[in-house]
Amino acid sequence: MALFTPNKGFKTLDFQSNSNTRVTTSVSGKTHRRKIGAQFWSAKLQSPAMSKVDFMADYSFIVKQDGSFGSFTIILPEVSSSKGTVSGVITVVANTSTDPVMSPVAGSSKVGVNTVATGTMKKGDLIKFSNHSKVYMLTEDVDMDGSSVNTLDIYPPLQTTVTASHTVTYDNVQLTVFSDKDQIKYVTSLDGTFKYEIILNEEV
Repeated sequence: MALFTPNKGFKTLDFQSNSNTRVTTSVSGKTHRRKIGAQFWSAKLQSPAMSKVDFMADYSFIVKQDGSFGSFTIILPEVSSSKGTVSGVITVVANTSTDPVMSPVAGSSKVGVNTVATGTMKKGDLIKFSNHSKVYMLTEDVDMDGSSVNTLDIYPPLQTTVTASHTVTYDNVQLTVFSDKDQIKYVTSLDGTFKYEIILNEEV
């Protein structure tokens, strides 16, 4: 899958979490809430003003995705890398224990990792597991000493079971996305510069 690397980066980023909850209210006023569908991330990105040559390189890539039909990957500015000091390889720990941290199946919000990595990971960091494309967010800080088993608290809960053969990406985390709209427009100014805005939804 193609990685979109914009020529001049982006000027602004609006990033949000989307979850679907159906709320109904009974005659007595009591509310009932039920989860429907899967959580996904979305981003609105605005380019800086750029030359026509630089702009067309970006625009042609986006148009090639055929509106919202095609999907691609992107590394979002600011949010796609850890804000902590972590470095090294992080590997999932999994066995047949009844401990949910040690048995990270789909639906788990905690994943055990056995790591040679050291340093910190911060709540709000995005991560991804090597066996599927869904991106998760840490909800608690983690301090790794290079030898202990640590727990990653994540949101949303795992969509796919992970095993001891899988690793964790925490820097330059790529989101698999598609355009929110079939129409991709741009703006040109009288000074000859071009800019565009795109809204992307995570593919889950």
